[in-house]
Amino acid sequence: MDLLLQFLIGYVIVAVFIIYVLLFGHSSKGCVGKIHYGMTKGLENTCKKGASFICPSFIRRSCGSCTNYFLHRPNIILQTVYLILVLFGAYLFYQDTYPYLYEPYVSNLHRPGSAIAIIFTLFTFVVASMSNPGYLTKKNVKNAMHYSYDRLLYIRKHCETCDITKPSRSKHCRVCDRCVSRMDHHCPWINNCVGESNLRYFLLFVLSTSLLCMYGFYLCLEAIYVIIDTKNIFQLGYRTNGKWEPLPTSYVIKYLFYESRSVFPLGVFCLVISLFLFYFFCYHMWLVVKNKTTNETFKYGDLKEQISINRVEQENQSLKHELDELESINNQNTNNQNNNKKKNGKQQQQQQQTNNNNQKKKNNNIQIDDGDDSIHLPLPPTFKQIKNPFDQGKYKNLIEVIFPKKI
Repeated sequence: MDLLLQFLIGYVIVAVFIIYVLLFGHSSKGCVGKIHYGMTKGLENTCKKGASFICPSFIRRSCGSCTNYFLHRPNIILQTVYLILVLFGAYLFYQDTYPYLYEPYVSNLHRPGSAIAIIFTLFTFVVASMSNPGYLTKKNVKNAMHYSYDRLLYIRKHCETCDITKPSRSKHCRVCDRCVSRMDHHCPWINNCVGESNLRYFLLFVLSTSLLCMYGFYLCLEAIYVIIDTKNIFQLGYRTNGKWEPLPTSYVIKYLFYESRSVFPLGVFCLVISLFLFYFFCYHMWLVVKNKTTNETFKYGDLKEQISINRVEQENQSLKHELDELESINNQNTNNQNNNKKKNGKQQQQQQQTNNNNQKKKNNNIQIDDGDDSIHLPLPPTFKQIKNPFDQGKYKNLIEVIFPKKI
């Protein structure tokens, strides 16, 4: 196998592995999880330690200020990056790919179709960036009180910054410094929060960008096919000792790169981005169907972890109780003392069993009681007993996102 072809295959494998680690590594506890930590937090901590030894203090402060501005303040940096990627990609497309889109190989409809696809994607980008996600104020906070407090994920709280009672499913965005109704997440690519009022526009923006990249990949493939067919690339070769020898694969790929210029790398870039964005869109559509938000997935993860911790603590307590009971039995005391300890142990076991039965009855009863909605309910013994109180069914959940209530 030629060296260039090996390099291309290795490049694709490494790129796919990196994307896989970044997407799924956070939920893995094995080798992939360790690699994900090394590529994210580990790399960040290493850079910080290295900078603390090399860079002067004023440079570290400047870098910290820049990082704080980039991650924790509203800014147009990633918006500008997105526009540069789209516009520069469109420039390369019309310079190198567009000339090969002609009949009989490709329908002439793709010429105006490509322009319409780019304009529509930029339009969804502007709409998602400019739309109101559902910012809450004293005037409209009552209109956002249409979700009940489940007292597991959400309880009645007061936001000191906005000076309002936070509705259920709302969250105060640290970047925008405002409360958002049915907060999903803050998206730096649109420099805007994604909430109840603009989730539909955000999903349309992600879908349109993914489809644009898929469409670009398809047109790049068509252009490469036109180049191969018109130039007869696979028919190129030479004669040695009267015998016809085809060109090696590396020379064919080099020639194809030379003739296509930016068509091949642009197609590969569009393919990788389209797959990533389409997965991201499908994940958010799954959340919509389940009537969950990105913020709530993290909350459910915290509840699951806390339930596991509680289970371990209960097991430790029961084990400790058994050890104490064995120690009391083996103790060389009087029979009366031993009998009293056994009776006390049985009473404690009976009391604990009664409390566990009451707890199970409460946990099996999923309906939220009419108690104080500013106090958390006790966690159930297992995570499976927690039900999503906001799930109304697939179709109603979709309608809730497509036609949100006015705030």
